[in-house]
Amino acid sequence: MISVIGAGPAGSFYAANEKSDEVHLFEEHEVVGKPVACTGILTDSISRVTQIDPSLIVSKINSFKIVAPSGKSISIDLKKTNLVLDRARFDQWLFQKAVDNGAKVHLGERFLRYKEEGKKLIIKTSKKTYESNALVGADGPQSQVAKSAGIYGDRKFVMGWQARCKFPNLEEGVTEIRMGVGEFAWVVPEDEKIARVGVIGANNEVLKKEYQKLLGASKIIEDQSGLIPLYNPKQKLQKGNVFLLGDAATHVKATTYGGIIYGMIAGTYLVQDKENYTKLFNQKLGKDLWISLKMRGYMNHMSEAQCNEMIEIFKKKNNADILAEHDRDFPSRFIVQLLMKEAKLWKLGFGIFKNRIWGEHS
Repeated sequence: MISVIGAGPAGSFYAANEKSDEVHLFEEHEVVGKPVACTGILTDSISRVTQIDPSLIVSKINSFKIVAPSGKSISIDLKKTNLVLDRARFDQWLFQKAVDNGAKVHLGERFLRYKEEGKKLIIKTSKKTYESNALVGADGPQSQVAKSAGIYGDRKFVMGWQARCKFPNLEEGVTEIRMGVGEFAWVVPEDEKIARVGVIGANNEVLKKEYQKLLGASKIIEDQSGLIPLYNPKQKLQKGNVFLLGDAATHVKATTYGGIIYGMIAGTYLVQDKENYTKLFNQKLGKDLWISLKMRGYMNHMSEAQCNEMIEIFKKKNNADILAEHDRDFPSRFIVQLLMKEAKLWKLGFGIFKNRIWGEHS
């Protein structure tokens, strides 16, 4: 028996693909997918792991508009469309795939702890005790599985304040990114009247003020705020037959703080080879998460003048074309091209990535 804790995208997708044993999927909430605490925008990289049911798509994003503090902006027309999903229904869709794969589900049942007895794991929940061969923690940023296994590590978090709201002057198909507002701020339209609007940062008092300013006079339909883990390159992903996935493993890219695709891809590695799961993850995904973490560090310390300069850099057609063509989930595929073409990025501190991408990340 394999016990999977958490029926979000990472846990459900793993359970939907695991073939080697009886799978039990535990979710502390009575309803999968609620409450929503995510923007629900996916790049074309989702096609690496699954094909999205068209009925889950709320809108499509064809362009990004990046706005500097001065008001200077640049629009990047994407070569590959991004998808804005009904996030609750997306989670439920993946959950159903797990059920279809034979997973036994336990809704409204919270994981408490486990202990080892020989080669078995004794799982204690809010309702019962179970004997399991393996335990998969996909239970979010403050993973109780990680704590119980003693591999929680030194975690840092940011707060994501987001609301689904009626928002004025929306451009359908265009996501707006505001530089200099929190660490990252966005307006993602569902249609010409409704958007998902949010900001992320570590200082809650300052962040709340910036969030309220961003919302302005818009009318909130649903609050979708939540805690987000910062990627930790030293995070342990497994201990014996206990494994971590998704937010529970800090698998979140720090540039835009999205983690759905990383958690799902990591699930495929866990299905493929449990013994070498950590090695596979580090080889295939760790480098891009490290790059995103370093990029976030530089962006957080950029002055208003540097933000404006970056807009000017990306206004150049060759640079804009590179951004339009490549998937932002995997920066290792395009940042060296940018560095080779644009010397000004070196002055902004991004030159560190060249050797790291060609060598080993740390």
